[in-house]
Amino acid sequence: MRPIFDNKSLIEWLGNKDPAKRYDYMDGSCCLIAQYLQYRGIKDAAVDSKIAMLPGRETASALPDGWNAIARTGPWTFGAALTRAKERLA
Repeated sequence: MRPIFDNKSLIEWLGNKDPAKRYDYMDGSCCLIAQYLQYRGIKDAAVDSKIAMLPGRETASALPDGWNAIARTGPWTFGAALTRAKERLA
């Protein structure tokens, strides 16, 4: 399995989401990146624009370059985020 903060994994996950479904960027417990972390098996992750707080870890994990911009830029749909991810990370 790839590392948690892997660009290809994020792109693949986004590609399996309903492209019309919206996410709430402003809610760090269920934003795009938090949902991705939950998919990867990390329950109760909290995310802000630069870091992810992962349960069981004493220090925060820095988000990879570009991930916040992909999630922050509108529209906040998984399809639009996939397009942005492919442009920035592929």
